[in-house]
Amino acid sequence: MNSNRSVSGYLATVTLIATLVGPVLLAQDDEKRDRALRILAVGQEPPWREVIQGGRRVQVTPPAGSLPPGRLQLSNAEGVELGEAIGVKLNQISSVMAVTPGTLPLHESGDGGLNPKPWHNLKFPSVAAGLAILWRDPAKGKWSGGCKGMLLRDDLGGFPAGRIRIVNVSRFPLGLTFGTEKGLLKPGQVLLRAGKSGAFDKVPLELSVKDKSGRWVRVISQQINQRPEHRTHVVLYTNDGEAPTRPVGAVVLRETARSPAVKRAR
Repeated sequence: MNSNRSVSGYLATVTLIATLVGPVLLAQDDEKRDRALRILAVGQEPPWREVIQGGRRVQVTPPAGSLPPGRLQLSNAEGVELGEAIGVKLNQISSVMAVTPGTLPLHESGDGGLNPKPWHNLKFPSVAAGLAILWRDPAKGKWSGGCKGMLLRDDLGGFPAGRIRIVNVSRFPLGLTFGTEKGLLKPGQVLLRAGKSGAFDKVPLELSVKDKSGRWVRVISQQINQRPEHRTHVVLYTNDGEAPTRPVGAVVLRETARSPAVKRAR
């Protein structure tokens, strides 16, 4: 009996099975990832700087760590890439990433490929759609090597049409005035408010923070306008970038209210 031929045949069979089974398992995994994740990274933008090169104005690349990763990619427990990477821009909501409930390892993805070390591990609950709000880790002062985050429901059951959701991810308690409502918005607190018949018409939103002397100083003042079929995200964050002019910043995003969903290939 030729043992070398037997071993070679066995290895060829194993390789063939792995080749056939691998795509099947990945396809099955794609079917399981039926929950929708969107990402909103918030924070202070780095200063815009330009230089003259060859008679043309060219933007200077922002310092490392001053912005979140431009693309994030999901992986499984073995570190294998799952699905497509999504683009991330500061103070903008990303497109949908297909996920499953549980801990989600999110990796930086760039020209050099996938960073094998997860940039952030996100816990996704058993909901149809979630919005991950991410911000710079105050202990690091940079976006490099991870961030802080919270996950909120993004489906219409958790965030319906005709609502405004105010989220404080800053490190400051904020004095809040919204229409006739007044109160204190603590760090990590989330408020959901409904408009009159779902609409807001020039409703004043003011937020204040205490200075070193204990005096309330207004940091944000604007009006909220919204149609009944819309919903509005308001996220307050710490201005911890370069030379902040005020301690707290805000991102206000209005959108047509719908539950984000995973698109399936036809």
